[in-house]
Amino acid sequence: MNLHIVPDNSFINKFCDNLQELGLRENNRIVVRSNERVLKSVKHDLPFAPLYSKQFSSFIGDTTQYRKTFIHYLTPLFYRWLATHKFQEVNWIIWGGDLYNLPALDKVCYEPKTWNEYVKKDWSAQTLLYNLKIKVTQRPFQQGAYSKVKNLLTWMDEEYNFAVSHLPVKAGRRFFFYENQLPYGKLDSLVKPFQSLRQPVLILGNSGSPTNNHLDAVQYLEDNQIHVDLHVPVSYGDKRYISFLKENLKFSFGKIEFVDRYMPFEEYLNFLGAADGLIMNTIRPQGYGNILMMMYLGKPVFFNPKNISLPDINSAGLKWMPIERLKFSDFKVEVQNKEAVLNLLSHDRLAQDYQLLFS
Repeated sequence: MNLHIVPDNSFINKFCDNLQELGLRENNRIVVRSNERVLKSVKHDLPFAPLYSKQFSSFIGDTTQYRKTFIHYLTPLFYRWLATHKFQEVNWIIWGGDLYNLPALDKVCYEPKTWNEYVKKDWSAQTLLYNLKIKVTQRPFQQGAYSKVKNLLTWMDEEYNFAVSHLPVKAGRRFFFYENQLPYGKLDSLVKPFQSLRQPVLILGNSGSPTNNHLDAVQYLEDNQIHVDLHVPVSYGDKRYISFLKENLKFSFGKIEFVDRYMPFEEYLNFLGAADGLIMNTIRPQGYGNILMMMYLGKPVFFNPKNISLPDINSAGLKWMPIERLKFSDFKVEVQNKEAVLNLLSHDRLAQDYQLLFS
């Protein structure tokens, strides 16, 4: 029997579905760590409780009984729990925020305008109390926690390299990815044809997270007088930052529309398909659901050239453009990436990897 400790996130729904499809569900106990009374995103009937509660401990039982333990999204709140329990094998499934947004590494994620105008000035009593709690109750156990990790699970070599070079973790690497609600090969039938004579529309970022460096991206568009309309997804993320963006993000050469409502998957897919391209001004890897769906649909994706994951994109044969190409693009050329996306993250590959990891 394997143990999975997961967050309350919609990706866990498809993860459970895939385990069920592959006949692995009975061999994998899944417990959601949550402080809420009702799960918001996980739709499966899974046990859930706060991490250090008696109820959580009762759901887990003896941690040595599990052949493998998988921590999905290993935040600093896990340090004491991992360090003070015994395991046969611990595996860390990296989500991004549990790596790049750690306090000691956080600054690497930001471009100057975002850092100076928002991140340096952003504080709240809640944030201060959380950081104090981590420093007092968890930081002393950091080394002991990471020392127990045997494998890091990610589809990116560079993410693994970043982790082992910045954290006290000596672990191997296993290939893993979460699947979208539908495998990439089934997207074609859901995308409606879209043609328009309007000014080009670009999607900027994937969420209301400051690591998207929205301010710097729009400043680049402004400085180079690039005439586009911008759709900015902010249906989830940092509420303070989203309010800041709505008040402060200005652009002279096109309209800005904040997309702040949740969309069902098919509607969101067609929202992506109706755009002419995607700007990801992130330095840390994030938003790969959006990125790979846009690439699969033949849309240009404009990356910050500092993005840590670009060597993995190149290795996979995926075509991308640096943000500087925005000055020269007419946004109407289809970029052939469909086969490369399928080769990298196909459902068949997922099935093989999940059998190896979770049997």
